[in-house]
Amino acid sequence: MNILYTIVLILLTLSSCVNSLRWGRIAQREHYIPGYVTKFYFRWVRLVPFNNLYYLTSIILAFLSLWTPYTAIGLAIINLFLPRGLLFKDRSSKVEFTERLKRLNIVYYILIISISVISINSGFGYFLALIANLFSHYVFDQALRITKGYEKNKSQIYVDEAEKKLSTFNGPIIAITGSYSKTTTKNTISQVISTKSNVFATPESFNNRLGISKSINEDLNSSHEIAVLEMGTYGFGEIREMCAWVKPHISVITGIAPVHLERMKSLENILDAKSEIVDLTGTVIINGDDELLLNQARLWTAQKMVIDCSVTSKNAAVFVDYENSLHSIYISGKFITSVKGSKILQLSIALTVGVLIALEMDIIEYFQKIENLEKTYHRQNVLKGNMGQTIIDNSFNSNPISNLASLELLHSYETNGKKYLITPGMVELGSEQFTYNYEFAFNASEIIDEALVVGFTNKTSLTLAFEDNNVPVKFFKNRDLAVSYLNSVVKDNDVVLFENDLPDHHP
Repeated sequence: MNILYTIVLILLTLSSCVNSLRWGRIAQREHYIPGYVTKFYFRWVRLVPFNNLYYLTSIILAFLSLWTPYTAIGLAIINLFLPRGLLFKDRSSKVEFTERLKRLNIVYYILIISISVISINSGFGYFLALIANLFSHYVFDQALRITKGYEKNKSQIYVDEAEKKLSTFNGPIIAITGSYSKTTTKNTISQVISTKSNVFATPESFNNRLGISKSINEDLNSSHEIAVLEMGTYGFGEIREMCAWVKPHISVITGIAPVHLERMKSLENILDAKSEIVDLTGTVIINGDDELLLNQARLWTAQKMVIDCSVTSKNAAVFVDYENSLHSIYISGKFITSVKGSKILQLSIALTVGVLIALEMDIIEYFQKIENLEKTYHRQNVLKGNMGQTIIDNSFNSNPISNLASLELLHSYETNGKKYLITPGMVELGSEQFTYNYEFAFNASEIIDEALVVGFTNKTSLTLAFEDNNVPVKFFKNRDLAVSYLNSVVKDNDVVLFENDLPDHHP
């Protein structure tokens, strides 16, 4: 192989290795699930204008490189910028170069370099390195598959340490899952019980196997009397595995909704995955307004105590009514007490009361020490902007349940100013994503004066719904541009709803 071919092979190899910065960001933010780097690569190709044309150009260049090495040099350069918009620099949150990500990158580099070495030694010249460069996202996914088993085994030591620590913990353990309101419910339970007891609660984003074990190992101590753990899942068996060593006494399921439908495929699958949390518990607290949960609960009542908590029916074991910032608590139809708090807390308060009943605690005694329950950050928090405008911040992980509540809150504001909506729409809704986002925009059209759509992910469905309803709509590639425009037009009597925020690995 002549020196030009060698230079081309080196350039292709280096180009593939440099792209690990982008692929690693996707992998980390998608919880290191194999296959998602390729999935997001083609999502960018499909949704961002001209990316499909650029991708076709790269295929043509790869084909022409069979005859001339100069087009291969062009391909090595172009693939550093494809797909257009997926930058090396992170925008929303920084990539954490953890030991796991470093090991993953090393395996990826080994794969890329090995392909180049094989290409030389087998007489293919730079051809195999060219293919690896064209599909480096797929090679990165193979690195994820190779390291998956090793990473799980390596992290088992932290899980074992957490299990050992929990075995000496004498207090009740409460585990919470659901498609929405997990963090809000966890924080509400913690707020209420902390008025009299020392509560350990997992931090906001620590709801998987490693996150829970890490928080237990670092923060749980002998002074804690009650533990409250949030559990998330992306597939079957994850919650069951966590419960096997956490061994919760009380399980709380907030509700079943089409969140992570892209991964789970159906509501029934989501229900089955979330229901794993009840296997080892004696008491189950459920959202009594969720028909799927109510039907499933009939299977549990023979072996477990089930407490249904409602915000609509006085016939439920626990009913919480809301009016003018006051939540009135009823048990078996009888009024017990009331507490101040935002409407978004209504379900979480009902579930908290269910937990207090299961723990045989005096409900009045715990709630009477609370003047006003606090909301979780980025969940319909009301703020004042720099221009004096009212801001409703619901930018954390919007879903078809929470966005209705956000629109209801926005509608409740009486103002002679304008009402703006800034949103990228909802994600991870699978085949139903277009429908749910169109419906959200359709409902919002009755309330808002102008819409600011962020990102390409749901641009078509959102824009179509707003245009169908004659609502002025503007599109922005990212949230910073949308905010910049808003600041140029907003007045002090305007109200702005931020509904969801799109991580920067989404188009």
